[in-house]
Amino acid sequence: MSTFRTFRAPDARSALAMVKATLGSDAVILSTREVSNGLFRQKEIEVTATLPDAPAITKSLAAAAYVPPKASPAMKSTPTPAPAPTPIPTDMQRALSAALESQRHGAPSAREEQVTDELTRLRSAMEEMRREMRHVSGQVRLERDLKLPPSGAELLSHLIDRGVEESLAQESIRQAVEGASNHSPATLLASVREALAERVVSGRAPWLADKGRRVIALVGPTGVGKTTTLAKIAARAIMESRLKVALITIDTYRIGASEQILRYGEIMSVPTFVARDRLELTRSIERCANADLVLVDTAGRSVSEAVARQAEMLRSIEGIQLYLTVSACTGAREMASAAERYRGLSPERLLVTKIDEAVGPGSLLSASVRIGRPIVSVTDGQRVPEDIHALSSAELVELVLGQTKARDTQVKAGG
Repeated sequence: MSTFRTFRAPDARSALAMVKATLGSDAVILSTREVSNGLFRQKEIEVTATLPDAPAITKSLAAAAYVPPKASPAMKSTPTPAPAPTPIPTDMQRALSAALESQRHGAPSAREEQVTDELTRLRSAMEEMRREMRHVSGQVRLERDLKLPPSGAELLSHLIDRGVEESLAQESIRQAVEGASNHSPATLLASVREALAERVVSGRAPWLADKGRRVIALVGPTGVGKTTTLAKIAARAIMESRLKVALITIDTYRIGASEQILRYGEIMSVPTFVARDRLELTRSIERCANADLVLVDTAGRSVSEAVARQAEMLRSIEGIQLYLTVSACTGAREMASAAERYRGLSPERLLVTKIDEAVGPGSLLSASVRIGRPIVSVTDGQRVPEDIHALSSAELVELVLGQTKARDTQVKAGG
């Protein structure tokens, strides 16, 4: 009798090891497949193998894996062996067989890694199919529940994928649908742009020259990149606008924060001060009387009470402007929460950082709507000063929208 054995393991390498340990190095792979073990258990690789000298093995590897159908009562009286089909073995079968062959000849384990890569690609393709199915079913739900036209449901799904809060996305789409002359994808896309433009407004870049001296303090949650953003603004002001710049930090809580701003000041050859309280901050600003632009770095605050104390200190300085700095990579919900905490400070402007790290940069819409102030710049990297940009309102809208199917259609038609 032929020896057919089935093995299961978490990955292809472990499955091959089990085959070799049980049947030896001469084992032949008959079939392989990925097996699901339920919602909460990891998938496994199932391998069926046998010995090459088993009588049931034919010259065709796939023919050996063939199992004849169960015989009916009529067939039992006159048994006739069914002809074995000879389909071509799959790429995965050939890859696993090659991996066993490489083990017999002592070849490097790189062949096994090729098998693992093949399985990884297969798993990725399956996951992509699942995502597409979820996307389609989500659009059907949106069309049904929100009573949107198909093009509106498609755009709504796209906005949510871009990181826009679901409530803001729905509001924008409804406004666009009501204002559009028809519901074709191109017309509705243009209407969505208009709806978003009402919610996202750009402002003058902080490094541009202005009348008189300006004192700007960057405030915001911990970890949004305020210090690096401050250095970028200072460098652009010096190099592009030829402004006299001074730096002040009141961040004496974070380890190394004052040393970092002092280092930036040294590199740019600008006056730099550390202030530990309101009195020292006032004196430091007075010592910057000859500067065109005074930039104040602050400690990150994520608790409402700490935000209020910081606001009281900063607002006690006459003429100071607060620029709320938020990170796009935190997501729409966190962005909205941060905007709510800092709304009581009545910041004059908005800065959005880490656009390059954001899964969906459309989250900036949350801060823009809740604060109701212009976005003066966005950052998209760590380089000083290259990775900071002042975008127009139209460019901010395009940043939120990204590439859409309707735009793809327009581009192809125009080309």
